[in-house]
Amino acid sequence: MELNRRMLLRATAASGIAATGVGMGTRPAAAIELECVRSGEFFTEEGAFTARDVTIESFDGTAIAGTVYEPDAAGPHPAVLTTHGWGMNRAFLRCTAAMYADNGYVVLAYDSRGYGDSGGEVQVNGPKEVSDAQALIDWLADHDAVIADGDDPRIGMDGGSYGGGIQLLTAARDDRVDAIVPRIAWNDLVASGAPNGAIKSGWLTMLVGLGTVSSRLTGDVGESIDSDLQGWYAEAMANNAMPEAVIDYFAERSPTRYLEDLEAPALVISGWTDTLFPPSEAVANYREIDDSGVESRLVMYGGGHNADELDVDDDQHEYVNRAALDWMDRHVRGAETDVVPEVSLWDEQSDTWRTFDAVDESVDRETVSLSALDGATSTVRHSSFRPDETATYELDADEVRIRGAPELSLTIEAHDAPLICFASLHHVEGRSDGEQIDDQVTGFRLEETGTHRLELDLEPLLRELPRGDALELRIEASDPFYLDEHGSATVQNDESTLTLPIAEGSL
Repeated sequence: MELNRRMLLRATAASGIAATGVGMGTRPAAAIELECVRSGEFFTEEGAFTARDVTIESFDGTAIAGTVYEPDAAGPHPAVLTTHGWGMNRAFLRCTAAMYADNGYVVLAYDSRGYGDSGGEVQVNGPKEVSDAQALIDWLADHDAVIADGDDPRIGMDGGSYGGGIQLLTAARDDRVDAIVPRIAWNDLVASGAPNGAIKSGWLTMLVGLGTVSSRLTGDVGESIDSDLQGWYAEAMANNAMPEAVIDYFAERSPTRYLEDLEAPALVISGWTDTLFPPSEAVANYREIDDSGVESRLVMYGGGHNADELDVDDDQHEYVNRAALDWMDRHVRGAETDVVPEVSLWDEQSDTWRTFDAVDESVDRETVSLSALDGATSTVRHSSFRPDETATYELDADEVRIRGAPELSLTIEAHDAPLICFASLHHVEGRSDGEQIDDQVTGFRLEETGTHRLELDLEPLLRELPRGDALELRIEASDPFYLDEHGSATVQNDESTLTLPIAEGSL
Protein backbone atom coordinates (compact mmCIF):
# COMPACT_ATOMS: atom_id res chain seq x y z
CA MET A 1 0.00 0.00 0.00
CA GLU A 2 2.74 2.47 0.90
CA LEU A 3 4.54 1.70 -2.38
CA ASN A 4 1.38 2.44 -4.35
CA ARG A 5 0.86 5.64 -2.38
CA ARG A 6 4.40 6.80 -3.12
CA MET A 7 3.99 6.01 -6.81
CA LEU A 8 0.71 7.91 -6.83
CA LEU A 9 2.69 11.06 -6.21
CA ARG A 10 4.21 10.80 -9.68
CA ALA A 11 1.03 12.27 -11.17
CA THR A 12 1.63 15.79 -12.49
CA ALA A 13 -0.42 18.67 -13.86
CA ALA A 14 0.62 17.63 -17.35
CA SER A 15 -0.12 13.94 -16.83
CA GLY A 16 -2.96 11.96 -18.31
CA ILE A 17 -1.76 12.50 -21.86
CA ALA A 18 -2.51 8.88 -22.64
CA ALA A 19 -6.20 9.60 -22.04
CA THR A 20 -8.16 10.87 -25.02
CA GLY A 21 -11.55 12.54 -25.16
CA VAL A 22 -13.56 14.01 -22.33
CA GLY A 23 -16.84 12.12 -22.51
CA MET A 24 -16.18 10.37 -19.22
CA GLY A 25 -19.65 10.06 -17.80
CA THR A 26 -19.80 8.42 -14.38
CA ARG A 27 -16.75 6.22 -13.96
CA PRO A 28 -15.08 4.44 -11.03
CA ALA A 29 -11.52 5.18 -10.00
CA ALA A 30 -10.34 1.81 -11.30
CA ALA A 31 -11.05 2.83 -14.91
CA ILE A 32 -9.11 6.08 -14.51
CA GLU A 33 -6.37 4.19 -12.72
CA LEU A 34 -5.83 1.97 -15.76
CA GLU A 35 -5.33 5.00 -18.00
CA CYS A 36 -2.91 6.58 -15.54
CA VAL A 37 -0.96 3.35 -15.20
CA ARG A 38 -0.50 3.41 -18.96
CA SER A 39 1.00 6.88 -18.70
CA GLY A 40 3.24 5.84 -15.84
CA GLU A 41 0.98 6.85 -12.92
CA PHE A 42 -0.28 4.65 -10.07
CA PHE A 43 -3.04 4.99 -7.49
CA THR A 44 -4.02 3.28 -4.27
CA GLU A 45 -5.80 -0.04 -4.46
CA GLU A 46 -9.17 0.99 -3.03
CA GLY A 47 -10.34 3.06 -6.01
CA ALA A 48 -12.33 5.18 -3.56
CA PHE A 49 -13.80 7.85 -5.85
CA THR A 50 -15.99 8.28 -8.91
CA ALA A 51 -16.06 10.86 -11.69
CA ARG A 52 -18.95 12.43 -13.61
CA ASP A 53 -19.30 15.17 -16.21
CA VAL A 54 -21.08 18.43 -15.46
CA THR A 55 -21.93 21.61 -17.32
CA ILE A 56 -21.89 24.84 -15.31
CA GLU A 57 -23.29 28.19 -16.43
CA SER A 58 -20.76 30.99 -15.99
CA PHE A 59 -21.39 34.62 -15.09
CA ASP A 60 -22.35 35.59 -18.67
CA GLY A 61 -24.29 32.44 -19.53
CA THR A 62 -21.33 30.68 -21.16
CA ALA A 63 -21.39 26.91 -20.65
CA ILE A 64 -18.26 25.65 -18.87
CA ALA A 65 -17.69 21.89 -19.15
CA GLY A 66 -16.17 20.06 -16.21
CA THR A 67 -15.65 16.69 -14.58
CA VAL A 68 -16.24 16.25 -10.86
CA TYR A 69 -14.19 13.65 -9.00
CA GLU A 70 -15.81 12.74 -5.67
CA PRO A 71 -14.44 10.50 -2.90
CA ASP A 72 -16.81 7.65 -2.09
CA ALA A 73 -16.28 8.21 1.63
CA ALA A 74 -18.87 10.25 3.47
CA GLY A 75 -18.32 13.98 3.17
CA PRO A 76 -18.28 16.83 3.00
CA HIS A 77 -14.70 17.22 1.73
CA PRO A 78 -12.30 20.03 0.85
CA ALA A 79 -12.09 20.85 -2.85
CA VAL A 80 -9.53 21.46 -5.56
CA LEU A 81 -10.24 23.44 -8.74
CA THR A 82 -7.99 22.74 -11.71
CA THR A 83 -7.74 23.52 -15.39
CA HIS A 84 -5.38 22.66 -18.21
CA GLY A 85 -2.54 24.16 -20.20
CA TRP A 86 -2.91 26.32 -23.31
CA GLY A 87 -4.51 24.53 -26.23
CA MET A 88 -5.50 21.49 -24.17
CA ASN A 89 -8.63 20.31 -22.35
CA ARG A 90 -9.57 18.64 -19.08
CA ALA A 91 -8.73 15.14 -20.37
CA PHE A 92 -5.11 16.04 -19.59
CA LEU A 93 -6.00 16.48 -15.91
CA ARG A 94 -7.29 12.99 -15.16
CA CYS A 95 -4.27 11.78 -13.26
CA THR A 96 -3.82 14.96 -11.25
CA ALA A 97 -7.52 15.09 -10.40
CA ALA A 98 -7.46 11.43 -9.41
CA MET A 99 -4.42 12.07 -7.20
CA TYR A 100 -6.36 14.60 -5.14
CA ALA A 101 -9.64 12.66 -5.16
CA ASP A 102 -7.81 9.57 -3.97
CA ASN A 103 -6.62 11.66 -1.03
CA GLY A 104 -10.07 12.86 0.00
CA TYR A 105 -10.69 15.99 -2.11
CA VAL A 106 -13.61 16.81 -4.36
CA VAL A 107 -11.96 17.91 -7.60
CA LEU A 108 -13.54 20.00 -10.33
CA ALA A 109 -11.44 19.82 -13.51
CA TYR A 110 -12.77 22.06 -16.25
CA ASP A 111 -12.27 23.07 -19.86
CA SER A 112 -11.16 26.69 -19.96
CA ARG A 113 -13.33 29.09 -21.92
CA GLY A 114 -13.10 28.36 -25.65
CA TYR A 115 -11.46 24.94 -25.24
CA GLY A 116 -12.79 21.41 -25.06
CA ASP A 117 -16.54 21.35 -24.52
CA SER A 118 -16.72 24.83 -23.01
CA GLY A 119 -18.24 27.71 -24.92
CA GLY A 120 -16.92 31.23 -25.32
CA GLU A 121 -13.86 32.81 -26.85
CA VAL A 122 -10.30 32.22 -25.60
CA GLN A 123 -8.99 35.51 -24.18
CA VAL A 124 -5.69 34.42 -22.58
CA ASN A 125 -6.79 34.27 -18.95
CA GLY A 126 -8.33 37.70 -19.01
CA PRO A 127 -11.18 39.06 -16.87
CA LYS A 128 -13.69 36.61 -18.36
CA GLU A 129 -11.57 33.57 -17.51
CA VAL A 130 -11.12 34.86 -13.97
CA SER A 131 -14.88 35.35 -13.67
CA ASP A 132 -15.37 31.80 -14.98
CA ALA A 133 -13.17 30.48 -12.17
CA GLN A 134 -15.17 32.49 -9.64
CA ALA A 135 -18.42 31.03 -11.00
CA LEU A 136 -16.98 27.54 -10.56
CA ILE A 137 -16.04 28.40 -6.98
CA ASP A 138 -19.67 29.48 -6.46
CA TRP A 139 -20.79 26.11 -7.84
CA LEU A 140 -18.49 24.20 -5.50
CA ALA A 141 -19.78 26.24 -2.54
CA ASP A 142 -23.30 25.00 -3.35
CA HIS A 143 -22.18 21.40 -3.89
CA ASP A 144 -23.23 19.17 -0.96
CA ALA A 145 -20.02 17.13 -1.09
CA VAL A 146 -17.83 20.20 -0.43
CA ILE A 147 -17.10 21.82 2.93
CA ALA A 148 -18.37 25.40 2.74
CA ASP A 149 -19.29 28.33 4.92
CA GLY A 150 -22.09 29.89 2.94
CA ASP A 151 -20.66 30.87 -0.43
CA ASP A 152 -17.10 30.25 0.76
CA PRO A 153 -15.92 26.68 0.04
CA ARG A 154 -12.78 25.13 1.48
CA ILE A 155 -10.83 25.20 -1.78
CA GLY A 156 -7.39 25.14 -3.33
CA MET A 157 -6.24 25.41 -6.95
CA ASP A 158 -3.58 23.43 -8.82
CA GLY A 159 -2.56 23.36 -12.48
CA GLY A 160 0.23 24.05 -14.92
CA SER A 161 1.10 26.76 -17.45
CA TYR A 162 -2.23 28.32 -18.55
CA GLY A 163 -3.74 26.48 -15.60
CA GLY A 164 -1.08 27.99 -13.36
CA GLY A 165 -1.58 31.56 -14.48
CA ILE A 166 -5.32 31.51 -13.80
CA GLN A 167 -4.65 30.60 -10.15
CA LEU A 168 -2.54 33.68 -9.46
CA LEU A 169 -5.04 35.96 -11.18
CA THR A 170 -8.11 34.39 -9.55
CA ALA A 171 -6.72 34.18 -6.04
CA ALA A 172 -5.61 37.83 -6.22
CA ARG A 173 -9.22 38.81 -6.95
CA ASP A 174 -11.12 36.25 -4.85
CA ASP A 175 -10.04 35.69 -1.23
CA ARG A 176 -12.15 32.54 -0.98
CA VAL A 177 -9.23 30.61 -2.51
CA ASP A 178 -7.36 29.09 0.45
CA ALA A 179 -4.18 27.91 -1.31
CA ILE A 180 -2.68 27.69 -4.79
CA VAL A 181 -0.07 25.54 -6.53
CA PRO A 182 0.82 27.39 -9.75
CA ARG A 183 3.13 25.24 -11.87
CA ILE A 184 5.29 26.53 -14.75
CA ALA A 185 3.29 29.78 -14.78
CA TRP A 186 4.20 33.34 -15.69
CA ASN A 187 4.71 36.46 -13.63
CA ASP A 188 4.86 39.04 -16.44
CA LEU A 189 3.57 38.05 -19.89
CA VAL A 190 5.29 41.01 -21.49
CA ALA A 191 8.70 40.19 -20.02
CA SER A 192 8.41 36.47 -20.66
CA GLY A 193 7.06 36.89 -24.22
CA ALA A 194 9.49 39.61 -25.30
CA PRO A 195 12.38 39.88 -22.83
CA ASN A 196 14.08 43.26 -23.17
CA GLY A 197 12.11 43.84 -26.36
CA ALA A 198 13.21 40.63 -28.12
CA ILE A 199 10.11 38.68 -29.17
CA LYS A 200 10.15 34.92 -28.62
CA SER A 201 8.85 34.42 -32.13
CA GLY A 202 9.25 30.64 -32.06
CA TRP A 203 7.12 30.24 -28.96
CA LEU A 204 4.67 32.90 -30.14
CA THR A 205 4.12 31.12 -33.47
CA MET A 206 3.63 27.79 -31.75
CA LEU A 207 1.20 29.14 -29.15
CA VAL A 208 -0.93 31.23 -31.50
CA GLY A 209 -1.12 28.33 -33.94
CA LEU A 210 -1.89 25.74 -31.28
CA GLY A 211 -4.40 27.97 -29.53
CA THR A 212 -6.24 28.76 -32.76
CA VAL A 213 -6.35 25.20 -34.07
CA SER A 214 -7.25 23.52 -30.79
CA SER A 215 -9.97 26.03 -29.92
CA ARG A 216 -11.56 25.61 -33.35
CA LEU A 217 -11.33 21.83 -33.21
CA THR A 218 -12.53 21.38 -29.65
CA GLY A 219 -14.63 24.48 -29.08
CA ASP A 220 -17.31 26.47 -30.92
CA VAL A 221 -15.99 27.13 -34.44
CA GLY A 222 -17.92 30.40 -34.52
CA GLU A 223 -16.17 31.73 -31.42
CA SER A 224 -12.66 30.27 -31.07
CA ILE A 225 -9.73 32.43 -29.98
CA ASP A 226 -9.73 36.22 -29.59
CA SER A 227 -9.49 37.45 -33.20
CA ASP A 228 -7.22 40.33 -32.18
CA LEU A 229 -4.46 37.83 -31.36
CA GLN A 230 -4.05 36.76 -34.99
CA GLY A 231 -3.82 40.38 -36.15
CA TRP A 232 -1.36 41.27 -33.43
CA TYR A 233 0.68 38.19 -34.25
CA ALA A 234 0.95 39.22 -37.92
CA GLU A 235 1.99 42.74 -36.91
CA ALA A 236 4.56 41.42 -34.43
CA MET A 237 6.11 39.11 -37.02
CA ALA A 238 6.20 41.85 -39.66
CA ASN A 239 7.99 44.32 -37.36
CA ASN A 240 9.78 41.83 -35.08
CA ALA A 241 8.51 43.93 -32.20
CA MET A 242 5.58 43.69 -29.81
CA PRO A 243 2.71 46.06 -30.72
CA GLU A 244 1.61 48.50 -28.03
CA ALA A 245 -1.86 46.93 -27.99
CA VAL A 246 -0.32 43.55 -27.16
CA ILE A 247 1.75 45.07 -24.35
CA ASP A 248 -1.41 46.46 -22.76
CA TYR A 249 -3.30 43.19 -23.33
CA PHE A 250 -0.54 41.04 -21.81
CA ALA A 251 0.06 43.44 -18.94
CA GLU A 252 -3.59 43.09 -17.88
CA ARG A 253 -3.04 39.33 -17.74
CA SER A 254 0.19 39.47 -15.76
CA PRO A 255 0.06 38.41 -12.09
CA THR A 256 2.79 40.89 -11.16
CA ARG A 257 0.17 43.64 -11.49
CA TYR A 258 -2.09 42.03 -8.86
CA LEU A 259 0.03 39.96 -6.47
CA GLU A 260 -0.05 42.62 -3.74
CA ASP A 261 -3.74 41.66 -3.33
CA LEU A 262 -3.04 37.92 -3.06
CA GLU A 263 -3.84 36.32 0.30
CA ALA A 264 -3.69 32.62 -0.59
CA PRO A 265 -0.50 30.74 0.42
CA ALA A 266 1.35 29.78 -2.76
CA LEU A 267 3.55 26.82 -3.62
CA VAL A 268 5.34 28.03 -6.76
CA ILE A 269 6.65 25.18 -8.92
CA SER A 270 8.68 25.63 -12.09
CA GLY A 271 11.45 24.09 -14.19
CA TRP A 272 15.08 24.97 -14.84
CA THR A 273 14.85 24.25 -18.57
CA ASP A 274 11.59 26.11 -19.20
CA THR A 275 12.30 28.59 -22.00
CA LEU A 276 8.71 29.87 -22.32
CA PHE A 277 8.23 30.91 -18.69
CA PRO A 278 11.84 30.65 -17.49
CA PRO A 279 13.07 30.36 -13.89
CA SER A 280 13.08 34.14 -13.45
CA GLU A 281 9.28 34.16 -13.78
CA ALA A 282 8.86 31.64 -10.95
CA VAL A 283 11.39 33.42 -8.74
CA ALA A 284 9.55 36.71 -9.32
CA ASN A 285 6.22 35.14 -8.31
CA TYR A 286 7.74 33.58 -5.21
CA ARG A 287 9.52 36.76 -4.13
CA GLU A 288 6.60 39.11 -4.77
CA ILE A 289 4.24 36.87 -2.80
CA ASP A 290 6.75 36.40 0.00
CA ASP A 291 7.49 40.13 0.16
CA SER A 292 3.78 40.82 0.63
CA GLY A 293 3.82 38.72 3.81
CA VAL A 294 1.93 35.71 2.39
CA GLU A 295 3.37 32.24 3.04
CA SER A 296 5.06 30.91 -0.08
CA ARG A 297 7.50 28.25 -1.22
CA LEU A 298 9.60 27.77 -4.35
CA VAL A 299 10.31 24.41 -5.98
CA MET A 300 12.48 24.20 -9.11
CA TYR A 301 12.67 20.82 -10.84
CA GLY A 302 14.49 19.61 -13.94
CA GLY A 303 11.82 20.21 -16.56
CA GLY A 304 9.47 22.87 -17.87
CA HIS A 305 7.81 23.56 -21.20
CA ASN A 306 10.69 22.04 -23.18
CA ALA A 307 11.15 18.45 -24.32
CA ASP A 308 13.26 17.89 -21.19
CA GLU A 309 9.94 17.58 -19.35
CA LEU A 310 9.65 14.05 -20.74
CA ASP A 311 12.87 13.05 -18.96
CA VAL A 312 11.85 14.21 -15.48
CA ASP A 313 12.44 11.23 -13.22
CA ASP A 314 10.21 9.62 -10.60
CA ASP A 315 12.02 11.16 -7.63
CA GLN A 316 11.27 14.65 -8.88
CA HIS A 317 7.60 13.85 -9.57
CA GLU A 318 7.26 12.34 -6.12
CA TYR A 319 8.86 15.31 -4.37
CA VAL A 320 6.81 17.89 -6.27
CA ASN A 321 3.48 16.15 -5.83
CA ARG A 322 4.10 15.23 -2.19
CA ALA A 323 4.73 18.93 -1.65
CA ALA A 324 1.49 19.83 -3.45
CA LEU A 325 -0.58 17.39 -1.38
CA ASP A 326 1.00 18.54 1.87
CA TRP A 327 0.39 22.17 0.88
CA MET A 328 -3.31 21.47 0.26
CA ASP A 329 -3.63 19.39 3.43
CA ARG A 330 -2.12 22.19 5.50
CA HIS A 331 -3.88 25.20 4.02
CA VAL A 332 -7.15 23.77 2.69
CA ARG A 333 -7.89 20.73 4.84
CA GLY A 334 -6.36 22.36 7.94
CA ALA A 335 -4.15 19.39 8.83
CA GLU A 336 -0.85 19.69 10.73
CA THR A 337 1.38 18.57 7.88
CA ASP A 338 5.01 19.27 7.17
CA VAL A 339 5.70 21.42 4.15
CA VAL A 340 8.72 21.72 1.93
CA PRO A 341 11.52 24.12 2.89
CA GLU A 342 11.39 27.70 1.68
CA VAL A 343 13.37 26.87 -1.46
CA SER A 344 13.85 23.42 -3.03
CA LEU A 345 16.16 23.19 -6.04
CA TRP A 346 16.74 20.08 -8.12
CA ASP A 347 20.46 19.63 -8.73
CA GLU A 348 20.82 17.79 -12.03
CA GLN A 349 24.55 17.29 -11.63
CA SER A 350 24.27 15.45 -8.30
CA ASP A 351 20.82 14.00 -9.05
CA THR A 352 19.39 15.23 -5.75
CA TRP A 353 17.29 17.95 -4.13
CA ARG A 354 19.00 20.84 -2.37
CA THR A 355 17.03 22.93 0.09
CA PHE A 356 17.59 26.46 1.38
CA ASP A 357 15.95 29.07 3.58
CA ALA A 358 16.21 31.61 0.76
CA VAL A 359 17.19 31.76 -2.91
CA ASP A 360 20.34 33.69 -2.03
CA GLU A 361 21.20 31.89 1.23
CA SER A 362 25.01 31.89 1.79
CA VAL A 363 25.68 33.44 -1.60
CA ASP A 364 28.39 36.03 -2.29
CA ARG A 365 28.32 38.12 -5.44
CA GLU A 366 31.59 38.41 -7.33
CA THR A 367 32.07 40.86 -10.23
CA VAL A 368 34.62 40.47 -13.01
CA SER A 369 35.38 42.73 -15.98
CA LEU A 370 34.86 41.16 -19.39
CA SER A 371 38.25 42.57 -20.40
CA ALA A 372 39.88 40.37 -17.74
CA LEU A 373 38.43 37.09 -19.00
CA ASP A 374 40.33 34.60 -21.12
CA GLY A 375 39.84 34.51 -24.89
CA ALA A 376 37.77 37.68 -24.91
CA THR A 377 36.43 38.81 -28.27
CA SER A 378 34.05 41.67 -28.78
CA THR A 379 32.37 41.45 -32.20
CA VAL A 380 28.77 40.29 -32.52
CA ARG A 381 27.51 39.73 -36.05
CA HIS A 382 24.71 38.02 -37.95
CA SER A 383 24.83 38.21 -41.74
CA SER A 384 23.66 36.36 -44.85
CA PHE A 385 26.96 37.01 -46.61
CA ARG A 386 29.60 36.70 -43.88
CA PRO A 387 30.16 34.13 -41.14
CA ASP A 388 28.42 34.93 -37.88
CA GLU A 389 30.63 36.20 -35.07
CA THR A 390 30.09 35.63 -31.36
CA ALA A 391 31.63 37.56 -28.50
CA THR A 392 32.99 34.96 -26.06
CA TYR A 393 34.40 35.29 -22.56
CA GLU A 394 35.78 32.35 -20.61
CA LEU A 395 36.20 32.20 -16.85
CA ASP A 396 38.36 29.38 -15.52
CA ALA A 397 36.65 27.63 -12.63
CA ASP A 398 38.15 26.40 -9.39
CA GLU A 399 35.36 24.31 -7.87
CA VAL A 400 32.94 27.21 -8.23
CA ARG A 401 29.27 26.73 -7.34
CA ILE A 402 26.82 29.20 -8.82
CA ARG A 403 23.32 29.61 -7.35
CA GLY A 404 21.04 32.43 -8.37
CA ALA A 405 20.79 34.94 -11.20
CA PRO A 406 24.02 36.27 -12.74
CA GLU A 407 24.01 39.92 -13.78
CA LEU A 408 25.49 41.31 -16.97
CA SER A 409 26.35 45.00 -17.05
CA LEU A 410 26.91 45.62 -20.74
CA THR A 411 28.12 48.49 -22.87
CA ILE A 412 27.60 47.65 -26.53
CA GLU A 413 27.76 49.71 -29.70
CA ALA A 414 25.23 48.79 -32.39
CA HIS A 415 26.50 49.40 -35.93
CA ASP A 416 23.15 48.36 -37.43
CA ALA A 417 19.64 48.63 -36.03
CA PRO A 418 17.40 47.17 -35.05
CA LEU A 419 19.58 44.30 -33.87
CA ILE A 420 18.61 41.53 -31.47
CA CYS A 421 21.37 40.01 -29.37
CA PHE A 422 21.44 37.07 -26.97
CA ALA A 423 23.50 36.37 -23.87
CA SER A 424 23.95 32.83 -22.61
CA LEU A 425 26.18 30.92 -20.20
CA HIS A 426 27.91 27.67 -21.11
CA HIS A 427 29.65 25.00 -19.06
CA VAL A 428 32.88 24.07 -20.82
CA GLU A 429 34.47 20.74 -19.90
CA GLY A 430 37.96 20.20 -21.24
CA ARG A 431 38.00 20.61 -25.02
CA SER A 432 34.23 20.49 -25.41
CA ASP A 433 32.29 23.25 -27.17
CA GLY A 434 30.37 23.78 -23.98
CA GLU A 435 26.86 22.97 -22.79
CA GLN A 436 24.39 25.85 -22.83
CA ILE A 437 23.24 25.78 -19.23
CA ASP A 438 19.56 24.80 -18.97
CA ASP A 439 19.05 25.90 -22.61
CA GLN A 440 18.50 29.42 -21.28
CA VAL A 441 19.25 32.61 -23.20
CA THR A 442 18.56 36.27 -22.42
CA GLY A 443 17.59 38.30 -25.44
CA PHE A 444 17.76 42.06 -25.82
CA ARG A 445 16.83 44.41 -28.65
CA LEU A 446 19.01 47.32 -29.76
CA GLU A 447 16.52 49.69 -31.35
CA GLU A 448 18.96 52.30 -32.62
CA THR A 449 22.57 52.49 -33.73
CA GLY A 450 25.11 53.87 -31.29
CA THR A 451 26.23 52.96 -27.79
CA HIS A 452 23.82 51.27 -25.39
CA ARG A 453 24.24 50.70 -21.68
CA LEU A 454 22.26 47.68 -20.44
CA GLU A 455 21.78 46.06 -17.05
CA LEU A 456 20.62 42.48 -17.69
CA ASP A 457 19.56 39.84 -15.18
CA LEU A 458 20.44 36.47 -16.69
CA GLU A 459 18.35 33.43 -15.84
CA PRO A 460 18.79 31.86 -12.38
CA LEU A 461 20.80 28.65 -12.33
CA LEU A 462 22.32 26.03 -10.08
CA ARG A 463 25.64 24.80 -11.39
CA GLU A 464 28.92 23.43 -10.04
CA LEU A 465 32.06 23.93 -12.10
CA PRO A 466 34.75 21.46 -10.98
CA ARG A 467 38.44 22.28 -11.16
CA GLY A 468 39.56 22.33 -14.77
CA ASP A 469 36.16 23.34 -16.18
CA ALA A 470 35.21 26.83 -17.31
CA LEU A 471 32.20 29.10 -17.48
CA GLU A 472 31.77 30.79 -20.84
CA LEU A 473 29.64 33.86 -21.56
CA ARG A 474 28.51 34.15 -25.16
CA ILE A 475 26.88 37.15 -26.79
CA GLU A 476 25.58 36.57 -30.29
CA ALA A 477 23.07 37.98 -32.75
CA SER A 478 20.99 34.92 -33.63
CA ASP A 479 18.96 32.26 -31.85
CA PRO A 480 16.76 29.48 -33.31
CA PHE A 481 13.65 30.57 -31.36
CA TYR A 482 13.80 34.23 -32.35
CA LEU A 483 13.50 36.16 -35.61
CA ASP A 484 17.00 37.39 -36.34
CA GLU A 485 18.00 40.82 -37.59
CA HIS A 486 21.11 41.21 -39.76
CA GLY A 487 23.84 43.47 -38.50
CA SER A 488 26.72 43.80 -36.08
CA ALA A 489 27.69 45.32 -32.76
CA THR A 490 30.82 45.67 -30.66
CA VAL A 491 30.96 44.96 -26.93
CA GLN A 492 33.01 47.45 -24.95
CA ASN A 493 34.81 44.90 -22.80
CA ASP A 494 36.49 47.32 -20.42
CA GLU A 495 33.12 48.91 -19.59
CA SER A 496 31.23 45.63 -19.16
CA THR A 497 31.08 43.25 -16.20
CA LEU A 498 29.65 39.89 -15.25
CA THR A 499 28.48 39.39 -11.66
CA LEU A 500 28.12 35.80 -10.44
CA PRO A 501 26.29 34.54 -7.34
CA ILE A 502 28.91 32.26 -5.79
CA ALA A 503 27.91 29.70 -3.17
CA GLU A 504 30.32 27.51 -1.24
CA GLY A 505 33.19 28.38 -3.54
CA SER A 506 35.31 31.25 -4.78
CA LEU A 507 36.73 32.74 -7.93
